[in-house]
Amino acid sequence: MSGICGVLRIDGAPAGPDTVDRMLHAMARWGDGGGARASASGRVRLGCRQRRITAEDRFEAQPLLSAGALLVADARLDNRTELFAELGVPVAARGSMADSALLAAAFEAWGEDVARRLVGDFAFILWDERRQTLLAARDRLGQRGLFWNANAHRLLIASSARAVVAAGDVAVRLNEQKVADALALLEDARSTYYAGVERVPAGHLLIADPAGHRFRRYARLESQRPLRLGSDREYIEGFRSVFDEAVRARLRAAGDTGVMLSGGLDSASVAGVAATQLHGMGQRLAAFHAAPRLGFEGDTRPGWIVDETADVMATAALHENIELIIHRPDGTSPWDHFDLVFETVGAPIRNPSNLAWYVALHGRAADHGVAVLLTGQKGNLTISFTGVRMLRDLMRRGHALRALSEARALARARGRALRPVLWSELIRPLVPLPLFRLNRWLRRRSAAEPDVQESGIAPAFARAMRVEERMRERRADAETLERAGGDDYRILALEAGADGLDVPHLFRAFRGIEMRDPTADIRVIDYCLSIPADQYLRGGRDRLLVRRSMRGLLPDSLLRRTTRGAQAADWTEWFGAMRPAFAAELENLMRSDTARRCLDLSKLRSLIEHWPDRFGMEHHASYNLMLLRAMMMGRFIRWFEAAS
Repeated sequence: MSGICGVLRIDGAPAGPDTVDRMLHAMARWGDGGGARASASGRVRLGCRQRRITAEDRFEAQPLLSAGALLVADARLDNRTELFAELGVPVAARGSMADSALLAAAFEAWGEDVARRLVGDFAFILWDERRQTLLAARDRLGQRGLFWNANAHRLLIASSARAVVAAGDVAVRLNEQKVADALALLEDARSTYYAGVERVPAGHLLIADPAGHRFRRYARLESQRPLRLGSDREYIEGFRSVFDEAVRARLRAAGDTGVMLSGGLDSASVAGVAATQLHGMGQRLAAFHAAPRLGFEGDTRPGWIVDETADVMATAALHENIELIIHRPDGTSPWDHFDLVFETVGAPIRNPSNLAWYVALHGRAADHGVAVLLTGQKGNLTISFTGVRMLRDLMRRGHALRALSEARALARARGRALRPVLWSELIRPLVPLPLFRLNRWLRRRSAAEPDVQESGIAPAFARAMRVEERMRERRADAETLERAGGDDYRILALEAGADGLDVPHLFRAFRGIEMRDPTADIRVIDYCLSIPADQYLRGGRDRLLVRRSMRGLLPDSLLRRTTRGAQAADWTEWFGAMRPAFAAELENLMRSDTARRCLDLSKLRSLIEHWPDRFGMEHHASYNLMLLRAMMMGRFIRWFEAAS
């Protein structure tokens, strides 16, 4: 795990040490190893903060100078074996070759095409002395982040936006457009809360040369050539081969390994495969699960459950080397962690309701000496895809009878009436766009296009920031996603990550724990996009691929489950305790010109004054979503003002 940074003098002046030193100081929590180094021409200086996570990290010597290229990398390469073979690296040298050195060798062989050939989570900054060109890149899904700022004299780039600002010559101003967008739940792949500091988009190269700086997309996800095998067993074997390798690659760690384990199929599958592999190496797997208090019986949406502890315990019981750690509420609330998130991420987050358990699990993992924490965040789009959206594809290809038969079976399996299934999956997505838009307007229930009046944004501020206009500009993208079939939907959703990706990336510096997601492995994604629809949905039974592939590794009760677990389902219990803090913070916000301009404080005050005696699901939208997000934004605005 590395925090990396650099400065390029566009005006040809020497890149002195002070700028990079200030950025490195701002990333002090990223690690102790590394340092800074200037290029031969002196125009570029790169810096690195290194924390050793894998065994090969002990051979790191960043910044790395190799064949005229100066490199810093925040990278874990998962296709090392293939790269070694293609590059002709001697077997004897492979064990002592750090990922940065392997990346440098790959650049020497393939130049700007190098990023497309890498599998893993990575971000790098590379100066090519021969071409006088700076290259910076992020992996295809954006698991690692890079932030930059440029003016007429220099270009700055670093692993965090706060490090870029710390360089010393970037005006520290709040990006109020970002504030407005966030309150309206609009995301942008490039913007940050620091005006003038932008994010390098996932899957892109930032290229800076004598002609200027520009972005180039080096790769994107796409539908794969259909994979036709002879039997279900062959599809299962093919999946297990790819998925097992994705998990194995993410177990490369010098310290202990843990997993964030819920009762869902994704993290449970990661845990089952990881535990099996670690058992063969004589190692244990620490599994961390967040649960409500014992006996909690709160409400949630139909088809969701509030406590998955029984399924988690059943999964752990199948693997003797899983050490299960269950965290239950400790009296803290999201409010207690707001400042920590601002210091770590440099931004508010979209779902603050999850903060208390998220921070607590990181703390428990650190106490257990965990260096790597596995997750299954992308599993719904890859290994446990339901297959339901593929009914639309059947209709579009003219297989209406097959689609209708499967829709009937799906309705029976889910205990639903047939008509709503037909409408939502076969008819509505295929109606002509004008009629689709008319129905959308009449029903006024688009989650992708929230009503401005339902947010905590001040109406005048919303008008000044063109929020409704920006919503209309995004309408086409929202409609495309809503109407998309199986593959198109998954690709759009996988590539849609923006601000949310910063949280696991930047949170690594909080406890020094690296988050890794096997369900986001590009090889797993390609395989899951290549297999037929009936490997996911058949006879009304969805998520078939993972249900069949995990037999023996997960309990039958979990493999048969049709419900889902609700995150922070116990919010109705702890939310009430935040009222005094909210009331006090509201008075502080009244003294902030920026907060008064951005937030509808009268609406927030009304919600606080009319506090329910008991919270239920009827309060979820107004309190657990709108009020909590608005109060977090207000607290962030005050934090930003104080930090500036």
